[in-house]
Parts: sequence; C-alpha cells; structure tokens
Amino acid sequence: MANFIFSAFSDEIDSDFDKQILAVKALGIDMIELRGVNGKSFIELTDDEVDEVKQKLDANGITLSALGTPIGKMYLDSDFSYHKSLLFRIMDIGDKLGCKVLRMFSFYPADNMSDDDFRSTVFEYVEELLDIAESRGFILCHENEKDIFGYSPERELELLEHFGGRLKAVLDPGNFSFCFEDASKGYPLLKDYIHYFHIKDADETGAIVPPGKGVAGLEDILRAVNNDRDGDVILTMEPHLMNFTGLSGLSKLDDIHHVYSFETPFDAFRVATEAVREMIDRL
Repeated sequence: MANFIFSAFSDEIDSDFDKQILAVKALGIDMIELRGVNGKSFIELTDDEVDEVKQKLDANGITLSALGTPIGKMYLDSDFSYHKSLLFRIMDIGDKLGCKVLRMFSFYPADNMSDDDFRSTVFEYVEELLDIAESRGFILCHENEKDIFGYSPERELELLEHFGGRLKAVLDPGNFSFCFEDASKGYPLLKDYIHYFHIKDADETGAIVPPGKGVAGLEDILRAVNNDRDGDVILTMEPHLMNFTGLSGLSKLDDIHHVYSFETPFDAFRVATEAVREMIDRL
C-alpha cells in the first residue's frame, strides 16, 4: 500500500514566495516542487536569494520534492553548451537547498529534422546531461510533455529503456491527454521507471480540467500505484486550472484552454487538491 504525499507547484497559486508558503500550509501540504519565486524562475536567483528561499522553507517546515527545471526544454538547433552550463548552476542551487531531484524534458526537434536525427541527438544530449548530474549525485526525472521527444507513452518508454534505469520518469497523465495521447497506457508502460507524479487532467478536447473531470484516468492510476507500491509516493499538484505568472514560459498560451472557472488561483488549487484527496480516500 502506497503512502501518498502531496507536493505542489506553488507558483501556480501566487508569484510571491511568502504567499506560496502560506497557501500550501493552508492546504495542508508541506512540500513543494520549486519553479517560480517572486515572479521569476528559480534558475535566475542569486546565491543570496537562494539562501533566503532556504531560510523561509526551513522556518515554515516546508521541504522540496524536486526542482522544476527547464532542462531539456530547448530546440536542438539552440546552444547546448549554454544548456549544460545551466545544469551546473541548477545543481549548485540544488546543493544549497538540499534537493537532488531535477525535473527535465527531452528537447524539441530543429526545423526539418528527421525523426532518426531527432532520436539520436536526444539520446546523445541526455547522455551528457546524465553524466553531469550523476557526477554530483543528482537524479534526472523526465516529464512527458507536448512536442518533445517523449511526448507519448511509447516514445518515453523508448527513451527510458535506452538508459537502462539511469533516467527516471515523472509521470504526468494529464499531459498525455493534453497531447491527445492515450493516458491509460502511461502507467503500465512506464511504472518501472517512475520516480514521482505530476497531477493535472485534460478532457477529450484537450482542455485542462480539475483532476477526475478529464480522460487522464487519474483515479485508476492511483489505484494501480496503491496496489503496486509500498512506501512513499509523491504527487505534485500542477493543475494548470488558471493562467499564472510564468505560464507563458512553460507552454504556448494558445494551447491552454479551460472550461471551468474559479474566483482565485487558490480556489482552483484547493478544488484540485481536494479532488485528489477524495480519490485516495476511495482506494
């Protein structure tokens, strides 16, 4: 039986880091996946600002489940050397914050790139990133997302199998639904590689909806996880139910559609979190 632990992308609730902390505490969540801090990506923080984040987390009893990095979210005709230097900076931040788990992606193809060239370049670049991360004890966790190499369950499995367990997965079933992929295939195919989960949902039109209102099959996945696993399983809430500061840097805004409305980002996050807690209660 799994022990489900909630984490949160708290920058979806408020850009102000102090308000993020207050919000997750009000939701009964004591863990976050760090991404946006005071309106900017955590990768832009100075050392002094990182120290301040650490002090606020410690003072409030909040721990980090992972760093929500942009590693691997680049086109393959961009400057990979800059991307590698960014990973070194992220690892420095991770060491300061005591967090060794890094979310990453598997790149966008260059224009007119063949699928074979896309595959071989992705494998080459991920190999380099893994070598760098492993040299300092960091774990890279690949998130499935639209348009990257690992956008579908089958493509992500190909990537994960290629590295024989060195690369882990953060499974986001809602992203499969958002891409019009069959989310029900994701967990059975990828379960041996999954390090933790992101929680969002999308309906058959690709619109982002509260957990359980779409076709991602979240409750079925949680039931399977509960049957398969013993010990802690981290569920990072990333419901995307309202636009928020920094969203345009994560997704194309014209791809994001909502059919539910909420008064505030906190209300949206609360509804999403309560829906998942109710799923777990039914297991």
